[in-house]
Amino acid sequence: MTDSNPFPDDPLVERQGLFAFEETGSDRFRVAPVPSGLLRQYGGAITAQCFAAACETVGPEKQAHSLHAYFAKPGLIDRPNEFAVSRETDGRSFATRSVRLTQDGAPLMNCMVSFKTPEDSASHALPMPDVPAPETLKPLARIVEEMKPDLPVRHHPFWTRRQQIDWRPVEPFRFFGGEPMAPHRHFWFRFEGPVEPGLRVQQRLLVYASDLHIFHTGIGPLGQGWADDYMQTSSLDHAVWFHDEFQVDEWLLYALDSPAAGNALALGRGHVFRRDGALVATVSQQGLSRVLTEKREGKL
Repeated sequence: MTDSNPFPDDPLVERQGLFAFEETGSDRFRVAPVPSGLLRQYGGAITAQCFAAACETVGPEKQAHSLHAYFAKPGLIDRPNEFAVSRETDGRSFATRSVRLTQDGAPLMNCMVSFKTPEDSASHALPMPDVPAPETLKPLARIVEEMKPDLPVRHHPFWTRRQQIDWRPVEPFRFFGGEPMAPHRHFWFRFEGPVEPGLRVQQRLLVYASDLHIFHTGIGPLGQGWADDYMQTSSLDHAVWFHDEFQVDEWLLYALDSPAAGNALALGRGHVFRRDGALVATVSQQGLSRVLTEKREGKL
């Protein structure tokens, strides 16, 4: 905590605390609250926790290949998260797990994760877009700092805290509404600080990162901005498919597009590439993008 950043969030403390599972029963886990100045739990964090809880019940011979999650309600930052894992199937090649996340009995998320034993096969993948190198781009943290005087106070806890990830937007990063934008954006990103080895660690942290920027890509073409005083935005569902191995502390490219928006909903899609051009994951998310008649204050 500093004068320039009054929020207590510590990236390393958060990373360790999010996945410090206490076993409370058979396939039941609890995670204590992580010190935070946020107004509500970050959706990418609880999705990553559900993924990690599922992994606790599957042997290392199988690798996660997909995740599908639905957000039920915002999570409180000062209450523990409770995870109940159901072993839906356990076959020779596949295993599926259902994870129910609650706080004080109230549902926060329902998540399905599928695992598979690796095998050789023919393959193909989309090529990586040709974009400027991350070293040539301004860090998002610096962009946010420059915009802080204009950023509504309710957004300060999340956007001005010390971040887990170094994001580098390729296109201009817009906070507020204006002229309609093209329905695609690109971000380089990598996690700060040391990251534990292991595929499942890399996967859960990619899930954490994948909740940012994706469905906001769908409101740009509408001339809307996520920081507008009259905008209510929230993630509703989230899906991730894993294609190849990667390291989240090395540069990855998040190529985003939006095929549609309407009915106060925006759909975003993303492809994650290693710097060598390999496609490592595909993401989709739908979110609420509601324009209000009264100014939104005090909450996201």
